[in-house]
Amino acid sequence: MKSPQQISSTQIVLDGKYRLEERLGEGATGVVYRALHLGLKKTFAVKLLKAGSLNPLSLARFQREAEALGQLRHPHVVEVTDFGMGDAAGGVPYLVMELLDGITLADVCREQGSLPLERALPLLDAIAAAVDAAHAQGILHRDLKPGNVLLCRTDEGEPLVKVLDFGLAETGTLFPRARGDLEASEEDSREDLTATGALLGTPLYVAPELIRQHAASRASDLYSFGVIAYEVLAGRPPFQGSTAQVLAGHLEEEPSPPTPSGVPLPEEIWQALREPLQKDPALRPASAGDVVRRVRRAAERTALAQWRTTEIPRRAWLSILLTAAVLLAGFLLPWPTFPAVERRMHDLRLRAGPMRPPDPRILLLTIDEKRELSLVDRADEIGDTLDRVFAAGARGVAVALLLHENWSDSPEFSDLILRHPETLTLAAFSGPDGLVTGSDCVAGLTAAALGPDRTANLFGFVNLDEDRDGVVRRGRLGHRDQSGRTRPSWAAKAAEALRAGSTPPSETGNVFWLDSRIDWPRYARISWRDFPAALDHDPKLFQDRLVLVGAGFRGSGDDCHRVPHRSRKTAVVSGLTLQALLVDTIAAGLPVREPGRAPVLAVVTLLAGL
Repeated sequence: MKSPQQISSTQIVLDGKYRLEERLGEGATGVVYRALHLGLKKTFAVKLLKAGSLNPLSLARFQREAEALGQLRHPHVVEVTDFGMGDAAGGVPYLVMELLDGITLADVCREQGSLPLERALPLLDAIAAAVDAAHAQGILHRDLKPGNVLLCRTDEGEPLVKVLDFGLAETGTLFPRARGDLEASEEDSREDLTATGALLGTPLYVAPELIRQHAASRASDLYSFGVIAYEVLAGRPPFQGSTAQVLAGHLEEEPSPPTPSGVPLPEEIWQALREPLQKDPALRPASAGDVVRRVRRAAERTALAQWRTTEIPRRAWLSILLTAAVLLAGFLLPWPTFPAVERRMHDLRLRAGPMRPPDPRILLLTIDEKRELSLVDRADEIGDTLDRVFAAGARGVAVALLLHENWSDSPEFSDLILRHPETLTLAAFSGPDGLVTGSDCVAGLTAAALGPDRTANLFGFVNLDEDRDGVVRRGRLGHRDQSGRTRPSWAAKAAEALRAGSTPPSETGNVFWLDSRIDWPRYARISWRDFPAALDHDPKLFQDRLVLVGAGFRGSGDDCHRVPHRSRKTAVVSGLTLQALLVDTIAAGLPVREPGRAPVLAVVTLLAGL
C-alpha cells in the first residue's frame, strides 16, 4: 500500500470521480489535497489518511466514524460529503469535505497573542456549539486544538468558525490495549472498536486521563476545549516546555493564572476558566457551552464591578451638580420651568383617579350634517328654535358657532337676544392678529337697545390652548381683546348659568386644568333634526338645563381636538364636547389643581439624579 507522500497527485483519481490537484497540507493523521469532482466540476478538500499503522480494527472504526460524520450537520463543523477506500491510491482511506479558505486559530494566536474577551467569546461560542452538537450525536473529537479550528468568511463576508477532524484523531494511531502487537481479528467484539491504547491528541491539549491510557470521553474533549479557551485569553497554553514537561503539567500541576499583556486576568474569570481544566473528569462542566456561559457571566460581573468602581463616584458628583442646577432653575426661572414634566404628572394623576359622571344639567344640541351647518340664511329658524328652548325651561343657551354678520338683520334672532341677554352666550374668536370675529352678528338697533356693555357681555371667546404635544389640558377663564380688556372665555361665560348665586372659582391666575376624568361620552345629546320631536315627546327635557349648541359631525373641522384619557394616552373629541368639558370643569369649581412647584421639582430632581 502506497502512502500519500509516494503518490503524485496528478496520477490519482479516487473512485473514478475525485482528481487530486494540489497538496494543501499535512497533519498527524493524513494529508489534505484540493480535488476536483469530475462529474460535478466542483472543488472539494480530500483528506487521505496515513496508512502506516492501519489495520482491520482501525479501518472498521474509520468506516463507522466516517458514516457518523456524514450525518453531522452544523454551521460550525466542516461538512463531510463522502468517504471511501480509494482503490487508485492503494486502498488508502479518504474523506471528502467542503473546501474552505481561511486561517487557523493557531495562526491567529501565534500572530496576535491573547485576544480580548469581546473577540474571544464569540469564537469560543462557535467552537463550543460545534463540540456540543457532535457530542449530542455520540461523536468525540479526541484532538481539539487551535490548529483544528479554521477562521474563514461566508460568501457575504461574515466571519465563520469551522471545526475540523471530528472523531478521526484516533484512526491510524490506535493499538489495542492488553493485546500487544497482535492484529485484531474479524471476530473482535463491538467494544473493541472503542478500545484505547497509545496517547491520543496533541500533548499541549491532551486530557490527563488520556495520558493515563483511559478511554476518550466528552470530559476529555472538554479539557482540550478548556486549554483552547485558556490559550485564546492568555496568549499561551497553560503548560509549556518539552513533551515530558507538558504531560507532567497536565497530570500533576495546577495552571497558573493567565496574565495577558502582563495584566492578571480578573479572579472571577480565572475561576470560570479553571473549571474545564480540573484533573478529575467528573468535576468538569457538563458541556462546552457551559464553559463559555460561565466565563461570559464572570466577565459581565467583573465589568459591572469595574463600572461601579469608576462610574458611580463620577455619576454621583454629576447627579449632585444636576440636582443643584435643577433646583436653582426651578426656583429662579419663570414657572413652569419644566412643562413636559408638569404635563406628564397631570396625565398620571388623571389615570390614577376614577372617572366621574358628567354634570347632568348639561345638554348638547348638535348640528350633525354639513348642510345643516350653512348658517348664513338660518338666523330666523335658529333664533325661533332657541327661543323655544328657553320657553321649555332651559336655564341657559350657549352657541359655540361663529355666527354670520347677516344675523344682525334677523327679527327672530334679535328678539331672542333681547329676551335673554343674561342667559344667552354667543361665540367670538380672537385671531393671531388680535382681531375679533363673530361679534358682528349683533349690531344696529339690537346692539343699541342693549348698550355696549351688555352687548359685549353676550360673547365669550372660544379660543383653545394646545400644549406642544397637540393635547388640550388647560382652559382659560378669560382672554384679552385688542384693547387689552379681559373678556370671559366662552366656557366661563356659559358656566355662569350653572353657578348662579355661587362664588366664582378661586383658581390662582387665569389658566386652569381641564378635568379629563369626566366621562364625556355620557353627556346627554339631541340632534338638531330631532329637536321638534324630542320637545313634543318630553316638554321637560330642557327644564333647568344648560343647552350647548354646536357642530357634532365628522368633517366639520371641529372634531380634531385631543384630550388626555384615562385608559389610553389621548382621545379625540369634537369642539362642542371639549367646550362642554371646560364648562363642566368650571361649574365643578376647578377640581384639578396645579401640581405645584415642589412636587414637580422633586420629580425632576429624582430624574436628574438617575
